[in-house]
Amino acid sequence: MYRSCVNVLLILWLVTLCMGKANYDVKFESLQNLKGEEKTLVEFNFRLIGRDRRINGSFIFHVDLDEQYDVWVDLATFKNGEWIPVNLKVRTKPCDFFKNVVGKYYISILKDSNFPTDGVCPVPKGDYYAKNGVMSTDNWPAFTIKGLNKCSFTFMKDGKLVGGFEVVMNLFERNT
Repeated sequence: MYRSCVNVLLILWLVTLCMGKANYDVKFESLQNLKGEEKTLVEFNFRLIGRDRRINGSFIFHVDLDEQYDVWVDLATFKNGEWIPVNLKVRTKPCDFFKNVVGKYYISILKDSNFPTDGVCPVPKGDYYAKNGVMSTDNWPAFTIKGLNKCSFTFMKDGKLVGGFEVVMNLFERNT
């Protein structure tokens, strides 16, 4: 009995170590707005401001983002002078993206925003803003790669790019 309890505690301890939270801070290095191939239906006009590189700007959805659109998230890390794709690609629909990706990992950027964060679906067309957006990694997984990382958010319709943006950020150990 004692031995099995010790084994269970050991397994739980190992799982806790492996599934821990990231202890990183983030500095945004650059933002690039992506235009559509034929039309830009999802427009991001972000910029970085201040010494602490906060995200400010607007994003305009010229259409309701419903299930006929796709959202692709692609990650890359900078190693040996080039961008290396990470084996983590997200291909999803807008409602799922805003609920499960933005809502879990990027919601801190929308703290001062007029964007509906309550899971409205489809995501309504409109003009939105984000002010003084900062990134929190408190709920990011521990296996997040330190250093320069590039994250592309592309919105697609019928296999064609209709807008998006790309952000480069530097992840580094948090000073505790």
